[in-house]
Amino acid sequence: MRASRTPVLAKLLVAGAGIMSLANSVTIPFLAVFLRRELGLEPAAVGLVIGSSVFFSIAAGFLGGTLSDHFGRVPVLLAGLAGVVVSFAGFALAEHLAAVVAANAALALSSSVFAPVGKALLGDLLPEDTRVRWFSHQYLATNAGYAIGPLLGVALGLSGARPAFAAAAVVYGLYLGALAVAVRVAPAVPVPRAAAEGPRAGERFLGSLRAVATDARLLTLLLAGLLLESVQLRISALLAQDLDLGFANGARILAAVMTANAVTVVAFQLLAARYVLRLRPVTAITVGGLLLFAGMAGFAFSVSLWHFVAAMVVFSFGEVFIVPSEFALIDRIAPPADRGAYFGAQSFTQLGGFAGPFLGSLLLAGWGGTVMYLGIGSLALAAVAVYLVLGRRIPGLRRRTEAASGIH
Repeated sequence: MRASRTPVLAKLLVAGAGIMSLANSVTIPFLAVFLRRELGLEPAAVGLVIGSSVFFSIAAGFLGGTLSDHFGRVPVLLAGLAGVVVSFAGFALAEHLAAVVAANAALALSSSVFAPVGKALLGDLLPEDTRVRWFSHQYLATNAGYAIGPLLGVALGLSGARPAFAAAAVVYGLYLGALAVAVRVAPAVPVPRAAAEGPRAGERFLGSLRAVATDARLLTLLLAGLLLESVQLRISALLAQDLDLGFANGARILAAVMTANAVTVVAFQLLAARYVLRLRPVTAITVGGLLLFAGMAGFAFSVSLWHFVAAMVVFSFGEVFIVPSEFALIDRIAPPADRGAYFGAQSFTQLGGFAGPFLGSLLLAGWGGTVMYLGIGSLALAAVAVYLVLGRRIPGLRRRTEAASGIH
């Protein structure tokens, strides 16, 4: 019976990534508009509210993943989704800055639980040789939601309005209910060994922290991942600054480029996944890193809208190769009892979302856009070097990865 039920739950997890990104993209990109229009906040306060969320997200991703190892994936996942429902409802009802700050912190904490715990649960549910495919499907669903959401929000007149947050709360609530029902219908959800061993949660939690902090393979992957995220996670911030300074039609170019990113990922993810599955994950990430650098070099020398769009298509192919392969590597080095903690630790690579725009701003101010793109793009080459040199020298990483891929 389990074999017939687990794919349904896996599909629901993947579909949930798309549903949530759809709800998020109707609200979060327009949060600054909401804060200024509805609450009258000054730009500095808006920046503080929005910028603080990244630190809550990083902490919550690791904490949620680790707790799921010790209390079970499903309870942590459902609790996180319930927190998101409450957070969006809080935004819809907020009248003062304190309420917005509390709702934003709660949203970052709650929503960041889903990604690592959902991936850990997929790893529990699915055979190892199918996980890269499911990670690719999940990445596709996420990007499809972000591609559709902003346009839908504008079409419905919800952008930056209170009803958008109320609608997001309803969508999350419906998904929470569907997931809870699916779990009850398919009771044979695997329980992490640590969660099944009973009490002494404090000792097990500290044990997970030690395992994560002392695993040289994981730390190497996190370093390389942080370098890659510095290039790709906030590419829109780098483009926006350069285009605003150097082009009269910068806003139009930025809109076209970001649309090209979403369309490329959605259109080619499934096709590219077939090639990714044929490659060792380290090889796939190497190809992806080189494509990221090529895309950044394209931005550096672009002089028209179509040059930027073409460079973004190349850049987007790099993302398609990298994202599912990164998840595959984490999955393959993670001990089953600490899978949630390992996926949660991957959230620390989001610090690249701060490092990239910060370093890029310094390069842009001092030497211009060409140097900025090439300088930040070189971080992708540094990440490739980490994977090729340090990654291959770490005992067990290459051997276990190849064995899991069926390569001998």
